[in-house]
Amino acid sequence: MYALYAWGNALHESELDRDPGWLAPEVLSGERQVVSDYLCLTDEGPLRVDGPNTIFDVEDEQVEGRALVGRDLAGARWRVVWIRVATDGTLEEALRVGREFADAGDVFVDESPERNPLGFGEVVTIWEDEHGQWDLTLVRV
Repeated sequence: MYALYAWGNALHESELDRDPGWLAPEVLSGERQVVSDYLCLTDEGPLRVDGPNTIFDVEDEQVEGRALVGRDLAGARWRVVWIRVATDGTLEEALRVGREFADAGDVFVDESPERNPLGFGEVVTIWEDEHGQWDLTLVRV
């Protein structure tokens, strides 16, 4: 199975990483995908987000969205760290999204990465926006 994660300065500088909508129970449980006009990496429209598998930092602990269902985060420090892009889990689908991202602008593609910016999974490909706004990492999980 393959997973595609997105993150970057655009997410943090815009403070979208702290948008309360991320914590909606139906998003964290997977009943509803996050779709935001502000989360666009390509000309194909808004990024589709897999909320249960998106990685959050909560009080300096990294947890998947599904672990936050029903958790009271009032007053807690939290933010989205790595957005899990909603795909069908195949290599082909993840590469298609990555190619769309690369075709949309000035993007460096590393098809033989020697580093793992996520710290989990086996990294297959990394796409980096040359302006430092968005990065994508494809991992085998």
